[in-house]
Amino acid sequence: MFGVAIFSLTIGAFIPSKPIASSTNAAQTRSVQSAPQGRGKGAPAAIEELNYSDLVSLINSDQRSTIKSLTFKNGSATVIVTRVDRADARVIVPDEGGKQDLRQLAIRHGIAFNVKPQAEPGANLLAIASVVATFLLILFIAASIMKARGAGADGGVMGVAKSPARRVDQLGTSVQKVKFDDVAGCDEAVKELRRVVKGLIGRGVYASFDAELPAGILLVGPPGTGKTLLAKATANESDGTMDILSGSDFVFMLVGVGAGRVRDAFSEARKAVVKSGKPHIIFIDEIDAVGGKRGGGAGGHAGNQEREQTLNQLLVEMDGVQSNRGILLMAATNRVDMLDEALLRPGRFDSQVRVDLPDRKGRECIFAIHSRKKPLHKEITLAALAARTYSYSGAEIKGVCNRAAITAAERWFEQTQELRSQRLSEKEIEKQIPRAITLKDFDEGIDFVRNGNAEPGKQASMTVEQKENTAIHEAGHALSSSVVEGSDPVVKITILRRARALGYVQFMPDGDRITYTMKEAVARIVTALAGRAAQEVLLDVKDAGASNDFEQANNLARTMVTRWGMSRLGQIFVGEAGANGSGIACGAGLADEIDLEVRRIVGACYGVARKIAEADKDRIRKLAAILMEEETMLTDQWLAFVNENPSALTSQEVSFDPTASEKMEGK
Repeated sequence: MFGVAIFSLTIGAFIPSKPIASSTNAAQTRSVQSAPQGRGKGAPAAIEELNYSDLVSLINSDQRSTIKSLTFKNGSATVIVTRVDRADARVIVPDEGGKQDLRQLAIRHGIAFNVKPQAEPGANLLAIASVVATFLLILFIAASIMKARGAGADGGVMGVAKSPARRVDQLGTSVQKVKFDDVAGCDEAVKELRRVVKGLIGRGVYASFDAELPAGILLVGPPGTGKTLLAKATANESDGTMDILSGSDFVFMLVGVGAGRVRDAFSEARKAVVKSGKPHIIFIDEIDAVGGKRGGGAGGHAGNQEREQTLNQLLVEMDGVQSNRGILLMAATNRVDMLDEALLRPGRFDSQVRVDLPDRKGRECIFAIHSRKKPLHKEITLAALAARTYSYSGAEIKGVCNRAAITAAERWFEQTQELRSQRLSEKEIEKQIPRAITLKDFDEGIDFVRNGNAEPGKQASMTVEQKENTAIHEAGHALSSSVVEGSDPVVKITILRRARALGYVQFMPDGDRITYTMKEAVARIVTALAGRAAQEVLLDVKDAGASNDFEQANNLARTMVTRWGMSRLGQIFVGEAGANGSGIACGAGLADEIDLEVRRIVGACYGVARKIAEADKDRIRKLAAILMEEETMLTDQWLAFVNENPSALTSQEVSFDPTASEKMEGK
């Protein structure tokens, strides 16, 4: 539209301006067009000045025949009066209304008139500039069209339905050269993928036993566990080629584009197999973006239609008429429950490989990989780091190692600068401050990954009352765990403010927890509520800091009731209802009973926490005083404190069995 506007202006610059005539009949129009535009030979060249009122009077008088024509100039207040046998006269019209009145008088009395455009300086330059701009615009549009036609295979304008896959061997150094030896913490997944690689390389052996490799492998697991890393390792270990895509590459608002990209991806893969004679891997990361459950229907939103058509095409390509011999489809997701059932059946994704959070041995191996080039202090053991990072993923452990290195570098630089200011030699500085990452640096890395960076400035701005409130709260959490049976050991207590917490108590199980017992679940709810209980008993304070504690306690209690059979409702299982998991799949009566049971369990656990706080007031005050002074307490100091300050209660006095209570009302 912009180009059309410029072109119109350009053409207008080269069309001659015709006199604009206004008349009541054709004869008058002809007289205007034939009116002389200047005087004959020998005519006087001087132009007289004439008043506007005198011109109006002349037109209205019997002497109007002495006027041959009037010439109006656009954008000018001047009117030229051409007269018979007399010099032309120039009249200054007071306003535009005056010019209109003169035209009306001329029409009424049959006097010819014409209108001329006002000549402006630089008009020719403007016309030339318009032509040049139009020419350049046409060249740009033509070049864009030619480029789009030529770049169709690369996903240009004319090739929007082409696959955006990135071929691994074409990415060069941009792809990390990962092997299976570089992947730790998921031994079962590596074992399964090694089998796949062996099948890809030595597929003749499998064929001799009439064994077929899976058509598709789905890597399933929480974020950060190494699914994409395993796909890279599979590509590097195998003797084939690999295309890398993302589920979002197929998501397009134009209906049919995603399906076209799926067709093209498999078409290119078949060509690669024929050309190289080697297997070809198609890896789709975050496949849930395109493989979600169908149900929108043909009359749904255009975006839903596009996604479902894309999924349908993917299903056809994976197990349709055309052969996929030599093609292996790999995909990764952390929401396997969201995938369409047709995508998961045998013949499509035959194998689901679980990539779970690493166990303690796996975490130790991951620490070994990410710290192999880092200067570690001799006090550090990988086993101790693995014990401190229960439930951490591989990506989080990598973040811990990197943050520890950053902290160590900053600490070393500050300390060496201070010693240099004292004029110590580099050898003496190196002796006093070794260039190594300490356990304290790793401790900062562990805290940073889960709770954000420390905020000493905001810490200093807290009042004494606020610090005391936080210290009492965290002391309540910690000391309740030393009484309630089934609690996890405390490894760290801090009131140091961080981005996502005012303070916290870090619990760490002795081993990797596979499941929860009822005692462990109850203990976790009690310790979560003990912070608020300590505040109420010792300070008579209720604040918003316990909101996350309440969320954890209520979620765990609801799980106990609806999934684990740890309540008076017995062995029931109530799943989520709705496509988006909103609500629960049960009747209104049972839903009310579940709500009552959750409230009862949480209320009873809070009663236990309050009982501990009332009995151990002195212990809580002592621990809070230490925290206010030192801000952080680690495992050794914590164990010494508990041994020196035993609780006034035994674990039997605070036990609670949510299934052995009195019968429910109305039952």
